[in-house]
Amino acid sequence: MGIEFNHLYVTLDTETLESIAKSEFISREFCTISRDTVKTDTESWTGTYLKGQHTCLELFPPGGADGLREGFSGIAFNSQQAGQIDIVKEKLSSLLGSKEILTYLRVRQTEDRKVPWFHYLSINPLEREAFASWLMEFHQDYLDYKDIKLTSAGYFNRAAYLKNLGTSETSLFDDISEVHLELTLSEHEELALLLQAFGYESSCIGDITTYHSDCFIVQVCQKVAPCYRIRRVVCTLKDQPDQERTFTFGKNAQLKVGSSLAIWKFG
Repeated sequence: MGIEFNHLYVTLDTETLESIAKSEFISREFCTISRDTVKTDTESWTGTYLKGQHTCLELFPPGGADGLREGFSGIAFNSQQAGQIDIVKEKLSSLLGSKEILTYLRVRQTEDRKVPWFHYLSINPLEREAFASWLMEFHQDYLDYKDIKLTSAGYFNRAAYLKNLGTSETSLFDDISEVHLELTLSEHEELALLLQAFGYESSCIGDITTYHSDCFIVQVCQKVAPCYRIRRVVCTLKDQPDQERTFTFGKNAQLKVGSSLAIWKFG
């Protein structure tokens, strides 16, 4: 099934977030960085966006979106072709039992009008949790509005979407290949069901569960009360840096840039 990783977000303390935003290495070499406010027909949020060739890392301060507290995180996937979200919904329905599926159309408030943005699907949690995972299927009206072209095979093109947002062609950050999470039991159960519906395979070694597709890995360590849900993010790079370097941002973020990968650590 054509389900792929899209982006993730992490909520950081203000000092750490400001340190990243002011970093010359981040803005000049690592990626395109911007602070943006996004408005929909029902809500809005303000985040700092680290934009790569194929994905973005979305960083929030506490309260940057409704209910966000330090350490709250989320991971989004997207379908590659129209109609695949319905296939996922059908598969998920057979797995869920008493849990409910939450689906709706998110509408983007643009400068001049409202435009259907993407269809949203997640498992409806009993209460607001510190970790969220969901599936997006972009609406053709929004792609047309932004003049974002599909691939020659008719697939949603993440690189074209990011390029439309002004991503630099010369920065290092390409994509995210691996994410390490610390989740509560209920958060882990919901993510596992979603990934199963996507067609991910899983394996366990000790207390670590690894979920993998062809191009993306999610590793989960189950905790009773983790502070930061996303602890480690492995990024692929477009070019090989001249040297290995490590950058520390505030109290809760570190970035190690090596020969072929950049690894973020949070919390």
